[in-house]
Amino acid sequence: MRRRLIEATVESLAQEGYAGSSLSSIVRRAGVSRGAQVHHYPNKQALLLDAAEELLKNNYRQIGEALLGMPEGGDKLQAVVDTVWQQFFETAQFRAYCELLTAAQRDAALMTAMRTMVRRVFDLFSPASAHYFETKDSGTRSAELFLQLGFLLSGLALQADLLDNRAMIRAQVQLWVDLVRPQLRARKGVRTPPPRPGVWDQPLRNQLPATAAVRKRKA
Repeated sequence: MRRRLIEATVESLAQEGYAGSSLSSIVRRAGVSRGAQVHHYPNKQALLLDAAEELLKNNYRQIGEALLGMPEGGDKLQAVVDTVWQQFFETAQFRAYCELLTAAQRDAALMTAMRTMVRRVFDLFSPASAHYFETKDSGTRSAELFLQLGFLLSGLALQADLLDNRAMIRAQVQLWVDLVRPQLRARKGVRTPPPRPGVWDQPLRNQLPATAAVRKRKA
């Protein structure tokens, strides 16, 4: 039931936008009862935040599967970039995520929640990047290079429709790979996923500041 609600939320955000994604329309799209929705998610914000975090967790899992599924000596840097771009930034999932980011500009409680979520994501991806990769220059951390990659891909994806030039976008992504490759290498012999952070299984809404929780209840 929870999975159906999250999938319906992502579809609604991508197709109808934030304003058009009312709780009742999401429930209808999911084909569940209002009682089932209330049982899992007491309000729209709780559902939206859970959906947003699930998008990023899925991307995290996909990256790990791509890396661990490669034979030793494979081009793991290229695999990471291709997986992130194709499985998140080129999909309706990213459009849904952008709808939440845009809505947060005018919703203080949602902004607080999204900021908390982003911090959790950084806490997740930073040790994972060090688990799979190492830099040849001790003055630069792998996490910093992948953070730069995230900003690059976000900007390209946001402007993809305006640019309307898939080849040019792919060339820009590949340029980052070529520039970073001399500085970054995959760690040898890594056949296990990185340690899972303690907050992984804790709902985001339980990690929000009390003031944000109060604003959410009043919304």
